[in-house]
Amino acid sequence: MDKIRANPYLNVLVALLAGWVVLLVSKSLANPLAMLIGNFFPLNFYTKNVIFKFFILLISLALILLTGKGNWKNWGFVRPVQFRFLKTTLVTIGIVLAALVAGNVIFTLVLGHLFPTGNNTGFPPHQSMVEMILTVWIWSSICEEVLVRGLVQGFIQDTGRRIFRLSVPVLLSGLFFGSMHLTLFLAGMGLWFVCMIVFFTTTVGILAAYYREKTGSLLPAIWIHFVANVVGSLPLILLTLLHLPIWK
Repeated sequence: MDKIRANPYLNVLVALLAGWVVLLVSKSLANPLAMLIGNFFPLNFYTKNVIFKFFILLISLALILLTGKGNWKNWGFVRPVQFRFLKTTLVTIGIVLAALVAGNVIFTLVLGHLFPTGNNTGFPPHQSMVEMILTVWIWSSICEEVLVRGLVQGFIQDTGRRIFRLSVPVLLSGLFFGSMHLTLFLAGMGLWFVCMIVFFTTTVGILAAYYREKTGSLLPAIWIHFVANVVGSLPLILLTLLHLPIWK
């Protein structure tokens, strides 16, 4: 393991492969369990994701424990330093709103109209606000950050190189987070909707990764993810309250 981490190229490759292995194994374990539970309780897109994210969290923690040999600090399980809560929250809201506007303009208004695909499916509606808060805002934020900013970003060594003042671990962490959402194609969602979500989550992922690196802790990244999910859900909430189509 030390030899892998000493080689910057092998280090990155193993980190990204580990992240995707966690996703694939988690999905392969979650699907049969969801089918079994579905025989007794009705499940939807979001409640099935709770099971999927549970395995992501469990396997990520197991790999961190094995790889880190019990040293949780290097993986972000510490209190943050130099973390300005209010400033970070306001910056997050601003960047999230900008990403939402830019993503919708580029992929929905422009590319979606220039190259229509016939499939405009987006996220299904939630059963309740409680479901949204528990499954998307809280649970997803925790589980995904432990995987991406904990396991993946924690494994990638900083080479000292900077691109637009961002380190290699920060950029790769953000790109990996965005690429995770390509799996929405498997749920039958439309091309331009998925592209918009990937653009949005990559932006949020880079921001969360930046503060994970800056503070040395997962907590700011989880908070940024939470805020992004809240802000990103507002259009869905508004359209649901107005009984308008969620995606046209």
